[in-house]
Amino acid sequence: MGRSKVNLLTKLLISYLLVLLFPVMILLFYYYPYSAEVVKQKELDWNAHITEQFMTSMDTFTRYVYNLPFELVQNREFRMYQAEEIDYQRVLIANEMKKYNATDAFIYNTLLYVKNIGYLFSKTGSAYMLEDMAKPGVGFYYENWPYEDLVETLDTLDATIVRPVEDVVIPGNNRMRMLTFLQPLPVGGSHSPGAVLIMVREDTILRMMKSVSETYRGEFFIFDGQGKPLVASNGSLYRSSDDLSRLVDGMGQTAGPVSGIHKINGVSYLVSATVSEKNGWKYVSMLPESATLQGIRTIQRNTALLVGLILLLEVIVIYVSIRKNYHPIKRLVEVATALFEPGASKPMNEIETIRYTLNGLSAANSRLDEEVKGTLPFMRDNVLLELVNGHFTAWSEFEREAVRAGIVLNGPMLTVAVFSCEAERGGETNRVLEFCKARESELPEGMRGYFFKSMYHHEIILVCSHEADVPAKAHLARLQDALQANIGEKTLVGIGSPAEARCPHGAHVSYLQALRTVEQLRLGGTSRILSFEEIEVSPSGTVSYFAELLQSLELSILKNEAAQVESLVERIIGYIGGEGLSPHMLRSVYLNTASVIFNGLQRFRDDDQRLLRLTDAAFQPRYTLEQMTGILRESSAKLCEMIRETLPASPRSADREDILAVLEAKCLDPNCSLQLMADHFGMSVSNFSHHFKKTVGQNFKETLDRLRIQKSAQLLRESEEALDAIAVQVGFTNTSSFIRTFKKIVGTTPGQYRQTHRS
Repeated sequence: MGRSKVNLLTKLLISYLLVLLFPVMILLFYYYPYSAEVVKQKELDWNAHITEQFMTSMDTFTRYVYNLPFELVQNREFRMYQAEEIDYQRVLIANEMKKYNATDAFIYNTLLYVKNIGYLFSKTGSAYMLEDMAKPGVGFYYENWPYEDLVETLDTLDATIVRPVEDVVIPGNNRMRMLTFLQPLPVGGSHSPGAVLIMVREDTILRMMKSVSETYRGEFFIFDGQGKPLVASNGSLYRSSDDLSRLVDGMGQTAGPVSGIHKINGVSYLVSATVSEKNGWKYVSMLPESATLQGIRTIQRNTALLVGLILLLEVIVIYVSIRKNYHPIKRLVEVATALFEPGASKPMNEIETIRYTLNGLSAANSRLDEEVKGTLPFMRDNVLLELVNGHFTAWSEFEREAVRAGIVLNGPMLTVAVFSCEAERGGETNRVLEFCKARESELPEGMRGYFFKSMYHHEIILVCSHEADVPAKAHLARLQDALQANIGEKTLVGIGSPAEARCPHGAHVSYLQALRTVEQLRLGGTSRILSFEEIEVSPSGTVSYFAELLQSLELSILKNEAAQVESLVERIIGYIGGEGLSPHMLRSVYLNTASVIFNGLQRFRDDDQRLLRLTDAAFQPRYTLEQMTGILRESSAKLCEMIRETLPASPRSADREDILAVLEAKCLDPNCSLQLMADHFGMSVSNFSHHFKKTVGQNFKETLDRLRIQKSAQLLRESEEALDAIAVQVGFTNTSSFIRTFKKIVGTTPGQYRQTHRS
């Protein structure tokens, strides 16, 4: 007896160990090789993400580099085509270049080369003669770019050139590595007056790369569209082998980012490469494979030790468990009995109990399947509603969801129709929906469709695919008659234009057309069913007339002219009630006019809860013409009342002599402004500006500038003061603005004016 017990324990222990070891061994044999591949793939994905991020950052910063020449050309102060007043022009350009000093931290320096002067102007305000570029420590000296080639390039430049990172001796004999952009002015134009030389420090680009990921341990490379290296975090790696150059030459043959494992100088690297769509630059990041797998190898060794320890503990636990329990099947029976109480009164053995439990699980699974099938109609309606609302960007996305919901739309054409119920109660609409769904199988041959509820409680949508010659309108008319005959429900049916199948955008457009057709029927239709092609298009002149009225209404509300607002609203109401305006255009006019009025109300009382409720009610989809005109009249009357309540009291006297007297007294003050004058006369800025122009005959800024320029002309004739001092005396905050305004009013620069009147 004792020997049989030992044999039984041994057999059970061996069987349990085999059951345990089999999945563990499979897991280990699968995990060890697969885990390394997973880590490689994760690192490749991360590497590709880092490369994309770095490319995006570079595209963002270089966008300004490529746009800077255009900005410089647009600056009227440069006048690079004029040869007169070279000294004055040099000072003016140097001062203007200072404005670009803080525009972009990515750029180390910008040099504007003007041919007719022969100078290069820095964004710091410094000016260098062309010969200074050949003198280390004086100009910007390129050690690997001969001076003669630099001069020829600047004089003949007609397209953008990017020079790779190289050593540049900057003023002060400091050496820096720079990436240089050369662009003609204007870009792409002929007879260029000059060029722009833009320098970016190499360490700025490397810091940008590090800012993308502080923990990244790989190398980064940037190549131009021809594969020439521009920037490299490890230049020796590129120069020591042709493997990387061949890899870069192969880029651009496939669309999108390129990721994979490649050997460079006999070492395996995780390589991610991508090409910028902005400028064609190629970005490559490389991470040694050994550094990637170092962590997973340690985890694998520790896992093996841990699994061995777990197996040892399992052997002990199983042996003790078998020693404690000679009938393990009994435990299983107890668990099965606890899950499902046997329904039969007679006792059952262990096998019968397990069979009874399995039958109960099968029945529960069947009930679960029935519940899942019961949710299919809801899934189907939701997928179709997303289709007509334009949520799917591709037909393949819709097909994946349609297969799960049991939807089949495989005809060559796709049409959407809308049934609008006249009853306001949702229960009546549900009856109509049930009636229509029951007749989906009765659609004509070559036509397959599905009915479902719209987002509006009174509308039902039909999406159907069909052959081109199927009479969809005739069948829907019969269904409409059957609805009225069987359940007493009247409906309006709008049918969109047929669209090509497998086009979610076409389904969305057909749905919008069906909604527009239903609106046509509701507001002015003479029939109960209509196709979108049968709608008559209103002449464009009526639309232009309404646009002018709406623009005038917006302007009157902004100017707080209550009487004009009332007059314009009445004209729009008369326009709505007139003949020749299609119903869908009528609702569009109503909605646009209501939006303008409620925006005006919002200006006065943006926190009024009653106003919010009124706004919500005004945009309900089922209003008659009388209700629309009533809402417009009531809301405009409320707006005019608010305008009259908020109009300020009559301002103090401000005739032309008083205004000019005050302005002449204050015009030389730099702080003299429209706000200061409005406060003096107790008026709002907008009212005073309107009153000033009406009274004086020109706007405030023009009058102020003329008074200041008159005073400056007197000082130029009678004094020897510098232009900076005169500009400050007459109220200008900077000399450039003074010179620009003086030339605009007088016709010449201040220097020319002074020289003319002296002679």
